[in-house]
Amino acid sequence: MHRKQSLSLALALGFTVICAPNGSAQIERGAQAHGGLAKWRGFGTVEFDSTFENARGLKKDHQLFNLRTRDGLITAETYTLGASKGEVWIKPALDSLGGTPPRFYIWTPFYFFGMPFVFADPGAVHESLGKKMFQEREYDVVKITFQAGTGDSSEDFYVAYFDAESGKLKLASYVVTYPSLRKGKPIDQLEQHAIVFQEWQDADGLIVPKVAQYFDWKNDNIEGEALGNMSFLNVRFSGPTPDDAKFVKPPEALIAPRG
Repeated sequence: MHRKQSLSLALALGFTVICAPNGSAQIERGAQAHGGLAKWRGFGTVEFDSTFENARGLKKDHQLFNLRTRDGLITAETYTLGASKGEVWIKPALDSLGGTPPRFYIWTPFYFFGMPFVFADPGAVHESLGKKMFQEREYDVVKITFQAGTGDSSEDFYVAYFDAESGKLKLASYVVTYPSLRKGKPIDQLEQHAIVFQEWQDADGLIVPKVAQYFDWKNDNIEGEALGNMSFLNVRFSGPTPDDAKFVKPPEALIAPRG
């Protein structure tokens, strides 16, 4: 899904993280179970090979991100897209992703990959929903919303399920409000989905997703068969940030429109 949120833009506009005490504690505990926010924030670069498969087809690409600014570069055999200082570009054509908006795609796999750490990004608002059951197991549940103006679609929200015993993230239900995908519908008419994490991996001391599936989400439960699959392989973190030149728009690339 989603979070095309640009951390650099949020910081530039002066957003802060707002948390109710219980929500803050649950996010902090969840992040700690995955290696800790301090370790996540200590890295400047991440790169990985991503596979994203759904009814629209299969996307296999390599992704590189500056963890401080969220500038990024995604390369594949049939497309290349990047984000630099809030601007997103793509080549060889605007429709190279088969109908997926480039500004939506550039941060969506990364945002899923970065859970639960990205839930502590600037602009995030946390609300504890107490404890809930999922598949006969108890979870601490937190709703994550966003301050107005955060990213391209600040009305998005997530509901994260953290294992009550281990603190690890199991799933996050979500609503996508990206304008061209929302198509003018009021938020209460938008379909909810959930990403369910099937397998985790240790990458440089952080526990990050390896395999996940996403589903329809109704009545606090998944419904039907998986709508798609995601995987993240060959994950590498490093301390220094990437060279900014890696993300600069090539002359032949096109600027992706907002919305």
